[in-house]
Amino acid sequence: MRIAIAFAAVMSAGACTTAIDGGEELPPYAETNAGCASGCHGADTTSAPPTSLSGGTDTSSVAVGAHRQHLSSQGSWHRAVACADCHVVPDVVGAAGHIDGDNKAELTFSMTASPAMWTGTSCTTKCHGATAWGGSNPAPTWTLVDGTQSTCGSCHGTPPPAPHPTEMNCASCHPTMEEGSLTFRDPASHINGVVDFVNPGATGGCTTCHGSTNSAPPKDLAGNTVATARGVGAHQAHLRTSTWHRPVSCASCHVVPVTSDAPGHRDGDNVAEITFDTLNPVGVYTAATTTCSTQYCHGNGRGGNGTVSWITPGALACTSCHQTNGTGMSGDHRKHIIGEGMKCNGCHRDVVDANLTIINANLHVNGVHEVKMAAGTYNPATRACSNTGCHGTETW
Repeated sequence: MRIAIAFAAVMSAGACTTAIDGGEELPPYAETNAGCASGCHGADTTSAPPTSLSGGTDTSSVAVGAHRQHLSSQGSWHRAVACADCHVVPDVVGAAGHIDGDNKAELTFSMTASPAMWTGTSCTTKCHGATAWGGSNPAPTWTLVDGTQSTCGSCHGTPPPAPHPTEMNCASCHPTMEEGSLTFRDPASHINGVVDFVNPGATGGCTTCHGSTNSAPPKDLAGNTVATARGVGAHQAHLRTSTWHRPVSCASCHVVPVTSDAPGHRDGDNVAEITFDTLNPVGVYTAATTTCSTQYCHGNGRGGNGTVSWITPGALACTSCHQTNGTGMSGDHRKHIIGEGMKCNGCHRDVVDANLTIINANLHVNGVHEVKMAAGTYNPATRACSNTGCHGTETW
């Protein structure tokens, strides 16, 4: 995340539109289509550049920079930064300090960002962390807007250095984080000046009622710990780090509450409602039979066609979801595997090896057909392979 900065541009009071001239009140800075964005800076969607006062739109310009990256909740990982966090926002065009002749937007950082300093090319603020916290880039360049300065670890370590605990599951202490991942349940609570913390050894956290080392059962609400209990089932099989599938977070199957009294949580029925994520738009859980059905995750990769028992212990084989001989799979799978004797890694070499061992768990069961061949390319839009060395361009 980057903090808004002073910018130089050629501007005069007469350049403002008549709609806001003469001391008429400006709309709130978060509003659009009038006021600040009417011919001075910003656009229809926001009052922040682009455009700048001189009409610039390139983020390499100091007048534009990372304004938009602050005002939006980028990638669902931080609260939207308001104009007032970095500037004194005028109520009227003629307010003191606004259009004052120096062609600069002065910085007055809010308490959330302070202590803060603008160097002319970068910001050093509380929002961006510190080297002492393990941050790799706590003074990001304002005009570098390519995502490289906003990775986890840019502001603080993952986890931060001692005396911070070495626990890698942030959700153990921070209830706004998703279990076992760096995903935020509540992005608006990140970089808001408040450290949301629950002592995992004290009452009040998720594990007070369910879970143990993390928030997922075992134990369940009834105290059960065996996988054959419906409240326990395959929770840990999904949540723990796997060698063969992407991490499955709590939010993949539940609406995760940020607080214990959130609507729908502890609603008296002692049932954890199932709301599948976008990977399983037609997925169904049937409590009477403890099965998940019409699942993408447990299907053959061609949509929601998989069914699996929630309470049957044991690891799943490759053939539990799709046939390794290509039967029932898309296109020419069977022709290549049976007819040509090809192995899965011939076309999915970033995911699986010749022994059918998954070599990149994050690329398996992720909603994407990860096609990578030794030679040639695959176009998912046209479903065509080309320059493979096996044949010319062919439609799958």
